[in-house]
Amino acid sequence: MGGRTLGGVRREFEVDLAHVPRIPLIDGVADVDEPIPMAESVASSRSASPSDSDDGQPTEVSARAWRALAVASLGTVLVGFNSTATNIAITDIRDGFSATASQVGWGVAGYFIGTAAFLPLAGRLADRVGRKRIFQVGLALFAVSAVLSAIAPTIWALNAARVVQAIGGAAVLPASLALALPLFPENRRTTAVGLWSAAGPLAAAIAPGLAAVILAAGGWRMVYFVSAPVAALMFVMALRTLEEQPTAPVTSRLDVLGAVAGTIAVAAIVAAIMQGGDTWGYGSPVTISMASVGVVALVVFITNSARHPAPLLNLGLFRSRGVWVTNLANFLISITSLSIWFVWPTFLRDMWGYSAIGVGLGVTVGPIAAGTSTVLASRIADRVGRVALCRLGSAICVLAVAWQFSRLGAEVNYWLDFAPGPILYGIGWGMSTPILNSLALSAVDDEYFGETNGLFNTLRYAAAALGTGAMFALLPVTEGVAALEYYDRTLLFYVMVGLAAFASLWIPMNEGRTRTRR
Repeated sequence: MGGRTLGGVRREFEVDLAHVPRIPLIDGVADVDEPIPMAESVASSRSASPSDSDDGQPTEVSARAWRALAVASLGTVLVGFNSTATNIAITDIRDGFSATASQVGWGVAGYFIGTAAFLPLAGRLADRVGRKRIFQVGLALFAVSAVLSAIAPTIWALNAARVVQAIGGAAVLPASLALALPLFPENRRTTAVGLWSAAGPLAAAIAPGLAAVILAAGGWRMVYFVSAPVAALMFVMALRTLEEQPTAPVTSRLDVLGAVAGTIAVAAIVAAIMQGGDTWGYGSPVTISMASVGVVALVVFITNSARHPAPLLNLGLFRSRGVWVTNLANFLISITSLSIWFVWPTFLRDMWGYSAIGVGLGVTVGPIAAGTSTVLASRIADRVGRVALCRLGSAICVLAVAWQFSRLGAEVNYWLDFAPGPILYGIGWGMSTPILNSLALSAVDDEYFGETNGLFNTLRYAAAALGTGAMFALLPVTEGVAALEYYDRTLLFYVMVGLAAFASLWIPMNEGRTRTRR
């Protein structure tokens, strides 16, 4: 047969750099050794040692600053754990509701759609009404949605609760670090950013195993419910620990039309892909109408972005070849790197009969490989060339999928047939996606860091939604010998998308900055 699954692992928990002035991030990780070129004022502020004061002694950090950073980091852990942990419970959710693959898929795709739509909007709202307020609203939504998910009477009620949870998580992420960072001395902020950034990968690494234990002990509803008391506790901690930051004067209207049109575009296109297979038929009037709605909404979104004074998507960024090439590769890689997380545990559970604990332990190798690779790649990227490293990482991702396509079958052989896939994919992902974010940021002036970073992550989630729709359309059957054919075509789809991502990285790009305007 052909293969299956890999370890597309996450580091999607980046802060909107518009809310963290003067601290450049590379996919959520502070580049301490080789900062991205910035404006002169920023460069001078970082000329000192990142951890020492002018007299060579470490700068004191207040206890309040550390408490605030702990709360901010816990927000990242909460969102990261919940988005990753639920992957382990997909089969149990499907069986619990006697749901179809596409019905369960809407809970997955809805989470990505909600995050993609609300992440940039949450950043704008935080600047207008207050970061602490948005942070706490996000935590409250997260707690309520966790309870609603745990008690959902139908699959559609669960899917709706997951969309609410996505909105809550999207509100937490941009505001979290921005609330803690001003409390740190300037020459200790890279340390704070590094600690905050480490929380996301840590959550992704421990989530599968921990979720498997919770699933085995209390069922899939408990996997959702455990987030509620944690979010409530964090709400109280934030109330007592965090202080509101000053907001800038409002100079333009909020791009509500852009948010609505963008959400409809992605949701309609995903619906046409996911439901157009075994449910509606790709040639049916319903599928064609839904796809048409998505295309029209996309046109409205782009037109509005060109005219709005402060759009969610700054089309002027695409004047830089470095921006559009890196985001094209980012989009193509993200179609696979997030959606394949659901193929991975499903295969172990449904095809090889792994227990919940076995699935959790089996998929953990992916996040560990990705986290390790990300750290090492960020250290050597400027020495070996960032574009070259991205190309190599993308090629390794294709190799990982191709390995499983050629090896996986009904016979169980974890270390030879399955494990090389997530391990290699994690290594390749860590060498490509974080560095692509770095390249995109280095292609624009520092005043556009926030918008560029927001664009990068919004496209990642939009690609994840499309990839999820395609995955559930290609994989309607997940167990039994007959399912091997469906796993084959799903992994073949990932191989083709991976090759397209690899090819896109050979488009010449200017690694320097390009003047950008709206």
